Amino acid sequence: MKTRRIGVVAPSFTHRSAGIFMMHYLVHQLRELGFDAYWIPQNAPLTVHPHFDTPHVQMSGCSGPEIAEDWIIIYPEGVFGNPLNAKRVVRYLLNRESAFGGPGMGAAPGDYLLTYSRWFHPTAPVLYYPVFEGELLIRSARLTGSEPRTLDAYYIGKGAALGHCPPLARAVEITRSWPENKSKLYDLLENIRIFYSYDWLSSTLADAALMGCEVRLIGNPGAIGVEQLLNSPGMPDLWERASEHSVFMRPSSRPKFLETIRSYRAEFMPSLLETLKDITRHFDR
Repeated sequence: MKTRRIGVVAPSFTHRSAGIFMMHYLVHQLRELGFDAYWIPQNAPLTVHPHFDTPHVQMSGCSGPEIAEDWIIIYPEGVFGNPLNAKRVVRYLLNRESAFGGPGMGAAPGDYLLTYSRWFHPTAPVLYYPVFEGELLIRSARLTGSEPRTLDAYYIGKGAALGHCPPLARAVEITRSWPENKSKLYDLLENIRIFYSYDWLSSTLADAALMGCEVRLIGNPGAIGVEQLLNSPGMPDLWERASEHSVFMRPSSRPKFLETIRSYRAEFMPSLLETLKDITRHFDR
C-alpha cells in the first residue's frame, strides 16, 4: 500500500465534543498504525489531548503547496470547500451534512466520503469508534446496580437547534460546561435515576447509560427518528418506545450495551486499516 502523509483538520481538543475527540483520536491511531499523520488546527489555543500523539502540522516541515499536492487531507463535515486546496480530500461526516443549517461541505466529485454512522450518510463507508474515556468503562464495569439514586437530570445540547426545550421540574440540568470535567460528570451520573435528553445524538447519552441511569430521549429527534433508533445496527433491543416521539433505555440494558461498546472498540483498528487501504486505492486509481 502506497502511503502518503495525512493531515486531519480539526478544532482544538475538548472533552465536550465527541466529534472533536474523534478527529484527534484519529490522528493518534493513524500514527499507532505507522502512518505519518498530523493535526491541522482550525483555531487557537492549540489544545491537545494529554495522552494522544497528535503532532502539529508544522512539525512535518512541509509547506502549504507540498501539503496541497502530496498529502491526504481529512476534513470534518463542518468544513466547507477545500481551504487547503488539497488534491486528495476525505470528508468525514461526524453528523449529517448541514445538520444545523449552513452551506454544507461543498464536496468535489473526486472526494472520498466517510461517515461515523450510517445515520449520517446512506452509502459511505462507516468508521465508528465509541468515544468514551477509559475511566467511564472502568467505573461502569464495577457498578452493581444497588447504589441509591436520588436525582433526575436533563440535557439540552444540540436539541436547542431543533425546537423549544423547556426545563424539567425537579431535575438538575447538565450542560456542556457543567459538570466541568468528565470525572465530575461520572460522579453526578452515579446518583442520577432518570437522564432526560433533548439531544438524540450525544455521547453523553452513552455516558449516562453506562453509568446505570435510565435514559429517556424527548423532544424533537430531528433527522434521527424513533424508528431509526429502535432499529440501530449493532444495538439490538437496547431502546424501547416510550411514546410516539420518545424512547428510553432501561438500566438493565447496561451490561449488553457495555459488551457492544467493547466489541466496537476492539474492531476499530482493523477497520481503520481497511479504510486507509480503500482511501489509497481511491486516490491512486
